[in-house]
Amino acid sequence: MYPSNKRSKSIGNRQEGSFLLEGLIALLIFAFGILGLVGMVAGSIRASNDARYRTEAINLANAIVGDMWTTQPTALDTEFGTGGAKLTTWKTQAASLLPSASGANAPQIDLTQPGISSQSRSVVVTIFWQLPGETERHQILMTAQIGKNT
Repeated sequence: MYPSNKRSKSIGNRQEGSFLLEGLIALLIFAFGILGLVGMVAGSIRASNDARYRTEAINLANAIVGDMWTTQPTALDTEFGTGGAKLTTWKTQAASLLPSASGANAPQIDLTQPGISSQSRSVVVTIFWQLPGETERHQILMTAQIGKNT
């Protein structure tokens, strides 16, 4: 007779660790899937923060231009020029809402551009910010005509 018992026993001994190996491979595949998911969530959070800061910058630029439209043209330089009360308040607000929006990244207003008529001027508002952990500096630039355009 052929000893089939010994042959099946030797096959069983060779397969004893296969179930453990399959479990470890499944765990490794699952871990890579979780790491990919965490990476996607991190990218989503970064994009969401970037959109939020961009929206804040646009709102700040719109607010200062709106404030200029309601200010008398003769008071623009004193209120929004270097050291002006409204400019200082606005820069403080920008620094509180945007990361690194102070120092070299402080917002700027250029009141020196001529307007499309002799009774108006072109105003350029530039807002900078830098996300934490990044070297890239973001900016919003808005141009508006202040005064009479006729």
